[in-house]
Amino acid sequence: MRIASHLRYAMLGTALVLSACATAPSDEEDALKADLQREIAPQTREARATIARQDVLTQAAFWAKEYDKNPGDREAALELARIVRILGNPERAAEVASQALTLYPKDADLLLVAGQALIENARGARAIDFLQSASVLAPGNWRTHLALGVAYDQISKPVRARAAFNHALALQPNNPGILSNLGLNYASDGDPAMAERYLRQAVAHPQAPIQARQNLALVLALQGKFDEANALAAEDLSIEMASQNVDYVRSMVVRPRRWESLRNE
Repeated sequence: MRIASHLRYAMLGTALVLSACATAPSDEEDALKADLQREIAPQTREARATIARQDVLTQAAFWAKEYDKNPGDREAALELARIVRILGNPERAAEVASQALTLYPKDADLLLVAGQALIENARGARAIDFLQSASVLAPGNWRTHLALGVAYDQISKPVRARAAFNHALALQPNNPGILSNLGLNYASDGDPAMAERYLRQAVAHPQAPIQARQNLALVLALQGKFDEANALAAEDLSIEMASQNVDYVRSMVVRPRRWESLRNE
């Protein structure tokens, strides 16, 4: 018994000695550990909230880093998909959004950005699946219905496109982007009078995009209203370029003809 007792105390004593010999981490090791923790930890809510005030490239770098830390981060995936789409890479935007949707299949925002990116990548038929799901989940989002209309126009279904545009317009009255798309829809479907009506409404808006004026100039020229078309086109283009564009359309309208015959040329 006494021998066993001495052995037990000897072992405890050895453990205490070994513990006492362990060295505390150095300042450099503490700093390295802190750096590593910062690298893998997401940015604070405050940092994420303020990044939107930075330029587009800074935002892209920020969200790309956040996404790399954790591809399952829903916010990082959504913001990265949005920003790379703005930067002109719809294929990457669709890829990021689609991957995130495997984790968040009923996220209306991810469905919308995936659909928008697919449209810009000329895949309107595929985009419709995403956008229809988004419209069910968030029926009050006019951007979803606008994108759905563009997708239907892309696959040559103007009636369905028009219904989607009108739905978007009901949710966001007098929106110049919606009005412009609705005007183009009527133009492509052979109704220049209705096209002119909606495009004039779009152009009258203080925030009318340049493209709306150019689209109205085209529709006016196709109806033979060359002087007004030329003046409108010259608001955004050089006088020479505006004249060339109108002259090109004039050359197609050698004599008064129905709009439908022009569309079939």
